[in-house]
Amino acid sequence: MRAASGAVLDNGLSAAEAAERSRRDGPNALPAARRANPVVEFVKQLVHFFALMLWVASGLALLAGMPALAIAIAVVVLVNGVFSFVQEYRADRAAERLRDLLPVRATVRRDGKPITVDATELVVGDVLLLEAGDRVCADATVLSGGRLSVDESLLTGESAPEHPDEGGRVHAGTYVVEGHGAASVTATGTHTRLAGIAQITAQATRPRSPLTGQLQRVVRIVSVIAVSVGVLFFGIALLLGFAPGEGFLFAIGVTVALVPEGLLPTVTLSLARAVQKMAARNALVRQLESVETLGATTFICTDKTGTLTRNEMSVVAAWTADGTVTVDGEGYLPEGRLYGSSAALSAAGALADSAARCSPDSRAVERGGTWHPVGDPMEVALHVLASRAGRPAPPPPLGRRPFDPYRRRSSVSDVDGLHVTGAPDSVLPLCVDLPAGAADAVQELSAPR
Repeated sequence: MRAASGAVLDNGLSAAEAAERSRRDGPNALPAARRANPVVEFVKQLVHFFALMLWVASGLALLAGMPALAIAIAVVVLVNGVFSFVQEYRADRAAERLRDLLPVRATVRRDGKPITVDATELVVGDVLLLEAGDRVCADATVLSGGRLSVDESLLTGESAPEHPDEGGRVHAGTYVVEGHGAASVTATGTHTRLAGIAQITAQATRPRSPLTGQLQRVVRIVSVIAVSVGVLFFGIALLLGFAPGEGFLFAIGVTVALVPEGLLPTVTLSLARAVQKMAARNALVRQLESVETLGATTFICTDKTGTLTRNEMSVVAAWTADGTVTVDGEGYLPEGRLYGSSAALSAAGALADSAARCSPDSRAVERGGTWHPVGDPMEVALHVLASRAGRPAPPPPLGRRPFDPYRRRSSVSDVDGLHVTGAPDSVLPLCVDLPAGAADAVQELSAPR
């Protein structure tokens, strides 16, 4: 529920107060998506416009004394329905596995002590403790923070992180990429901004695809033609002296013969093949007819990170006074190779090692078999470069001064000395022992282009 937090930064809520608010407000969880009844979804595959025409044709064939044809048409409809249902059911189950947007655990301060609780147990007024790599579990107001940087791309679509100050807002479903802080929970569960977006998504209606509209038009035209021809031949049969019963059966046979029984499975199998080919390219298609719409697409223009780009920052080259080094590697994987002269490789390794020491809060971590950044993506890329250069993990810092816009550099001291990173015109004047040509090379690379 929404309310003034009243939370005390030092102590947070008491365990008793948190339990009472949890009973009053309910769990901090998104509403479960209403699953469609599989039986209903299967029946839909058997009673759409085209299938109904085939059922009618099957019934007419049975009346005309052609049970084999009636059974064949019914089997076509059933097999097609089962195939379409299985395709869409599997796609829906795969999509459901992508909906786990909230984390399982969260760190809060209660009774003056930091504790880890299940994310569903968060309540309004809790003091939520955030650090790099955490996913925010509820909407909250920032109480304090140090270089707090939050990725809100899930809510806004923008890849650039936000930097909420004291009094700023963080939202459920976003995650902290850098810094640390404390925030007072102001909304949980169905009252969060994320829940509002989920509700809007659930209420969205899917328009009829062009293929569906065209098939319905074909069915209407074929139905009118088949019935008209059947009536015409019934009249001709009577004129030729057939008995009414015989003429009726003859007309039914003509009508059924005009129904394109093979069109439905042909369309379904063609779309299913396209779905399988897209699945091989890691594209999930939930509705078969959606594939047909893509067939008319010539260009897809988008600026959303994660579609055409991978939302990963990686070092591909390093320039040193001894030459250029190229870097080979995939994403944030620590494995990779550097190519260049021995002197350039040595200089690039020292450069990467010093840069990694300047960002002790950033690193790449493995989760579920894939590597993810924790901290500023550019700093994580420098850590990965150091790993690919064969450098050991940096020692713990003894002291540090974070980057600020006035100094335009950051510094970290450890057992091996002082490491500085920043703007060239801020760092170079402090250097007293530069390799030959290093200053000129840096100035050339940093000059406006």
